[in-house]
Amino acid sequence: MKNTTIKIGLAGFGTIGTGLVKTLQEKRGLLKQRTGIDLELVRIADLDIKRDRGVRLSPSVLTKDINAILDDDAIDIFVELMGGIHPAKEFILRALKRGKSVVTANKALIAAHGAELFRTAAKNGVHIGFEASVGGGIPIINALNNSLVANRFLSISAIINGTSNYILSKMTAEGGEFQDVLDEAQKRGYAEADPSLDVDGLDAAHKLTILLVLAYGGSVSMKDLYVEGIRHITQTDIGFADELGYVIKQLAIAKGDGNAVSARVHPAMVAKGTIISKINDVYNGIHIIGDSIGSQLFVGRGAGMMPTASAVVSDIVDISKKFGQTGDARFKQNVFTDKHDLKIIDIGTIRTRYYLRFTVLDKPGVLATIAKVLGMQNISIESVIQKGTSAESVVPIVIMTHAAAEANLIRALDIIDRLRVVKEKTKFIRIEDEVI
Repeated sequence: MKNTTIKIGLAGFGTIGTGLVKTLQEKRGLLKQRTGIDLELVRIADLDIKRDRGVRLSPSVLTKDINAILDDDAIDIFVELMGGIHPAKEFILRALKRGKSVVTANKALIAAHGAELFRTAAKNGVHIGFEASVGGGIPIINALNNSLVANRFLSISAIINGTSNYILSKMTAEGGEFQDVLDEAQKRGYAEADPSLDVDGLDAAHKLTILLVLAYGGSVSMKDLYVEGIRHITQTDIGFADELGYVIKQLAIAKGDGNAVSARVHPAMVAKGTIISKINDVYNGIHIIGDSIGSQLFVGRGAGMMPTASAVVSDIVDISKKFGQTGDARFKQNVFTDKHDLKIIDIGTIRTRYYLRFTVLDKPGVLATIAKVLGMQNISIESVIQKGTSAESVVPIVIMTHAAAEANLIRALDIIDRLRVVKEKTKFIRIEDEVI
């Protein structure tokens, strides 16, 4: 090794940063015993260095000046736990160019600018660790990069946003509409004051972008992914799902198809009794099908102070071990460096089964009219639930379809929703049958 002590500089002393400090303080001896490496946290940069985080630190460790880390040649590894794109990107690039390896949990930054960051790391002979960017403490990055490297990946189906999973789980188990459960999640600290990244699917899309690059190679722009959130999920849909034998989950899905991949984030119905259907609360689950290993399921806490800090430490140790190696290959990373674009299949071409909920006037012939329009678009009906009359003479009709092309479904619903007997925009949820 370069030396037995690895000096670490941390930018960002929030929840995850505090977890990292606690881990390095409490486990420093254990880590040294297991790895032969002494991890020394020498400097922490944050705009707020006065707030009590529940950890004891020498005042000399804390600074508001990021340059105290970036310009210190004695620091081996720069850990970025600030979040956001700017100025995190600029700080990481400076660290890489100064010959420092980097560890980050910043999925938005890796998803948007991974190619630039990894090219800069390669040019400067250093390494980027990003295990904590997807799945919190679940070692999915290492699995795709190393343990499962001999596989062609047929599909990835994942619950990778704990906030959305918590909300849907609570709605399913205890009732309550979306906004009420979101309010509770915010009070408990499971959702941000602005929950858009989580509940609108953007956080999951960042993570799926990273998984796509690792599993399928090439470069991916998040704008090519279909992204749909969970704000429109109601107790009515959850009730019908239960009646039909399903649970609604927010999934990130990738399915390989030759040289192209279907990639999407949206709510989906999964059969009750599957393992994925039972992953609740803030837990994450990542189901991978590989041509050699078949089905693999990774489950664990996908966020939080200590699980994410554990993933950060794993990257620090992995990079530290590389300091003792020689040759050009010691820091080589074959991720985000493939210049060809990964072709993302348009959502309109996918084929899946659908749950459709129509809100219609309770009149004779309405179901027949809807069925006729669906049939004209080559969509066949698997089953129907038609509830009785209501005081307002408006009733739901629920149809489960056989597999159909999404473009055909959208055309059919556009026609149906313009019928005078249809009183609300039709709700539809995709059904995923391949999860375990």
